[in-house]
Amino acid sequence: MSLRLRLVLTLWLVTLLAGAITIGFAAAGAYDAADRATRNTLTRAGYVLERNYHMEPRAGDPLYAEMTSIKLLGLMAPGTCIRFEQRLISERRLCSSWQMFGPIAPDPFRKTVTRIFGAIEPAKGDGRASQDSVFGVEVTFDPVAAATLAWQRVRLALWQTLGMAAGVLLLGTLAIYARLEPVGTIVRGLDRLSAGDLDTRVPPSGAPEFRKIADAVNRLARQLKTGTEARRLLTRRLIEVEDVERRQLARDLHDEFGQMLTATAALAASIRLAAPSSHPALARDADAIGANIRAMMTCLRGAFARLRPPDLDEVGLAASLRGMLAGWQAQSGARLTLDSTLIEDGLSGAVALDLYRIVQECVTNAMRHGSPSRVDVALHSRDDAILLTVADDGGGGIDGRAPGHGLIGMSERTEAMGGSLHLEETGSGVRIRVTLPDVRGRCAA
Repeated sequence: MSLRLRLVLTLWLVTLLAGAITIGFAAAGAYDAADRATRNTLTRAGYVLERNYHMEPRAGDPLYAEMTSIKLLGLMAPGTCIRFEQRLISERRLCSSWQMFGPIAPDPFRKTVTRIFGAIEPAKGDGRASQDSVFGVEVTFDPVAAATLAWQRVRLALWQTLGMAAGVLLLGTLAIYARLEPVGTIVRGLDRLSAGDLDTRVPPSGAPEFRKIADAVNRLARQLKTGTEARRLLTRRLIEVEDVERRQLARDLHDEFGQMLTATAALAASIRLAAPSSHPALARDADAIGANIRAMMTCLRGAFARLRPPDLDEVGLAASLRGMLAGWQAQSGARLTLDSTLIEDGLSGAVALDLYRIVQECVTNAMRHGSPSRVDVALHSRDDAILLTVADDGGGGIDGRAPGHGLIGMSERTEAMGGSLHLEETGSGVRIRVTLPDVRGRCAA
């Protein structure tokens, strides 16, 4: 879940909680108002009754009680009931109308608020009408009236809360999405950096904190690009030194070791010819020496081929690859093919040598770690890039092993040329894909 969505959901939950609290306070306020109305009614009723008894001492008059009731109804709060009594006057109970509260609250609401807040406590009091006369007063609040008053206030608070919540949610959601827009830009920039696009830059925008993050990402990108370029140049230089050392080693083997083997082979042949018939063992030893020398010469020629590549400038990359594949085919019996549409005009010698070395290492690994019956090499140009694919059916997978020196060397050569290397296991063998930038900007026909 994204940060934006989490913040929006949090805002909604907080708004709903605030709305619920507001509604709860509205209901509680209604019951508190009813309680205050009950007590205020008791105070006013007691004052009126006591004053009425003193000012109009006509307790025996039949109209006295009616006049008292009329006065009390005028001061009672809506929803309250008064019960009063006094000597020589029968007990009276008066209730004030509460139609002004609106329609009666629904039954589930009445039961809920009654269960939560309970009934309003009656307010009781008494007073002295004369020297020997005492009256009592009790004021209660109708439970249905109290629930209806709470329902009226809850409805009013609910509509106000919904209106406010709608505005808060709408404006808050828009504000969150607007304020967090730089986060998406930063994340996309980091994704491009992780994918290897070191030219990526994140435009600073939004809050100061986001601007600082964008600046830090841009500095990191510049440092990564500088370090990658330095490492690539160093790798390129090391590869060039390695190729020079290979050529020097091949030359030394040819000039020194090759001549010594040739001289030894000639000496063995001379011994074979000069060996008397009475010493057949001498002739056999000379033949064995000659066979060993021929085997060593074959091994030496293979080392020459691996250490010193053919003259790519003279014969070209495709011809050199076909020659190498033909040698492996004659030696192993497997079928090795080359499909090339690469135009070699303008191709640098370093790139051609690297491609040759990569193919050479791929074929060597296929023969060393598997038993392929077929090795297919494809070399093409496409969209200003050089694509090299080497696939075999020898079954020599990686099997969780750490990459060897050959794969590391291929990866270093590819990285030094600014390309990428991907190795994948097929159902029957291994496929290696190498993509290099074609600096000539040309594609094969």
